[in-house]
Amino acid sequence: MNSIESRIIEFVQSVGTCTAAELLSYLNQTEEVRKTTLYWYLNKLTSGHRLSRVSRGLYSVSVRKDFIPEVTEDMIAANEILHRELPFSSFCLYKGTEFAPYLHNIATNNVLYVETERDSCESAFNVLKREGYTCYIRPGKEMIYHYINLADNVVFVKPLPSESPLQTVQGLSVPTLEKLLVDINVDEDFFYLQGSESFYILRNAAEKNVINRSRLLRYAKRRYVAEKLIKDLEEIGL
Repeated sequence: MNSIESRIIEFVQSVGTCTAAELLSYLNQTEEVRKTTLYWYLNKLTSGHRLSRVSRGLYSVSVRKDFIPEVTEDMIAANEILHRELPFSSFCLYKGTEFAPYLHNIATNNVLYVETERDSCESAFNVLKREGYTCYIRPGKEMIYHYINLADNVVFVKPLPSESPLQTVQGLSVPTLEKLLVDINVDEDFFYLQGSESFYILRNAAEKNVINRSRLLRYAKRRYVAEKLIKDLEEIGL
């Protein structure tokens, strides 16, 4: 980071938020900086997530948080049932609502996702169905498109890819952000998030959360989508 970049970050940190005009005035106290030069640096710093554009012409230092999925009551209930009935199986649970903050296009998803070992999928499906859940096992694009409303409170049971990056929150095994960013590019049930939408999700996630690039690409390689994600990461400057 050169001296102009350092001074921009230093000034924004000291005042909290500022306009481009205020930045230009500050920089020109010690050296002449053209407006076009300033905007070039501002674009570079916002693309690299060092700065955030709060509103038109207003900037602040980018603050990114760790991704911690929300643990809901229905997740806790389903997890307790599964571990009671299938104590030797592993499970990863999360809600489709986790995608909402990152979407470019509005798409309501209230699905409860239950991922488990491939050999346990059928058993997990039967257990939850017996408990009164509306369940689908490994639903594909055609089934979802024609028969399932993602806004409904339903459960998708699907295989948990080997070496998936997971974390534990409130005693539940849940996905890391890196896992979700890879899975939406691969899994058939996420067909509506693929293409340009997956890029918007990645870009928005990078603005809001910390992304572990090596973890992301390691998992992406296992799922044969590393080449695409490398290009997307380069485009957003990560």
